Amino acid sequence: MKKIKVGLLVEEFYDKDLGGFGGYGILAREYLTKYLSSEEIEIEVIIGSNSKKESKTIIKDGIKIHYLPKNWSTKFDIDFIYLLKVKEFFKKQKFDIYMSIEMSKIAYEVLKREKNKKLILWVQDPRPKYDWEEIKSVSISNEYNSYLNYYSKWEERIQKLLKKLNIENRLILISQGEYLKKKAKDLYKLPENIEIKYFPNPIKIQNRVNFDLKKDSVIFLGRLTPVKRPWIYFELAKLFPEKIFYVCGQGDEISEILEKYKNIKNLKFMGHIFGEEKDKLLKEAKVLVNTSIHEAIPVSFLEAISYGLKILSCQNPDDITANNGYFTGTVLGDGYEEIEKFQKGLKYCFDNYNESEILESIKKIRENHNLEKFIKEGREIIKNGARNE
Repeated sequence: MKKIKVGLLVEEFYDKDLGGFGGYGILAREYLTKYLSSEEIEIEVIIGSNSKKESKTIIKDGIKIHYLPKNWSTKFDIDFIYLLKVKEFFKKQKFDIYMSIEMSKIAYEVLKREKNKKLILWVQDPRPKYDWEEIKSVSISNEYNSYLNYYSKWEERIQKLLKKLNIENRLILISQGEYLKKKAKDLYKLPENIEIKYFPNPIKIQNRVNFDLKKDSVIFLGRLTPVKRPWIYFELAKLFPEKIFYVCGQGDEISEILEKYKNIKNLKFMGHIFGEEKDKLLKEAKVLVNTSIHEAIPVSFLEAISYGLKILSCQNPDDITANNGYFTGTVLGDGYEEIEKFQKGLKYCFDNYNESEILESIKKIRENHNLEKFIKEGREIIKNGARNE
């Protein structure tokens, strides 16, 4: 029986050689290609090349990765020879269906040229204008400028394409969170009654939590960038000198701010951690603190809950924070004036650290985000889409 051939359209692929270390790259490499491929399904990665003219195919850990030249999609300075080669590439490959993690530029360019193939669009972090206005409120963030200079220029074209795909019954929408459905409709100007299937991100869940290992430690997982506002976390450490605050992440955008906090004794800068080191800190910590101006549904939330941590955050996607810790309420701007809310929340999380509640939270995470469910439902979505069901 012929396998269903899926073209996974991505702009990053989590790999030290191939580049791209963001969350979408992790989903592409560690979950979609790794677990949804089967005897019936073959998933191949399509990614933009760093070269203007390079077009090649490599195999990495058994995954076929196709590089397309970067300038094949632009309106200006098009090399028509390479544009022709790319068209020949798709004609030769004969993909049955495409999949994209959020609506990337490469997904737009490919589907604009495809006449009858469907797109499975996995909604991960749609950002309508009102989300960008919140991000803009952080005084030193450059992300809003990125929106103005890049993302905003693609919005209208993407909206028109998705409208066309929807009318032609070629758009399959899935979302990692219930509350993201409205944001996707607002961003992409989709009909209010359009179907968006709930398809949550998977995580590898702990078999059991050893509460004897737990200490009065707190953890921050994320990039050290303005949009994450880690300085709120640093200020919090000064208010709880008896507790250890681990900072797990790196970044050079706020180096001057970091310098001000480097001598706080209970604030431990760990850099980018993974594997056994990360596992150990999560097993020992009781609270994950998230101070971001914007989040979708962070894998770090789900991961922390599975390790028996409470969540303290100013973000409350799908009520995850309120149901598993303390939601401070919305905190705009740089957040210095709202430290007291986080102080109150952290005290609440420690004072109300209850083992039976923790185990109940883990049970719910296991029901919704387990790998077996992800594999079964993901393969069904692909097969039904390829069969036009």
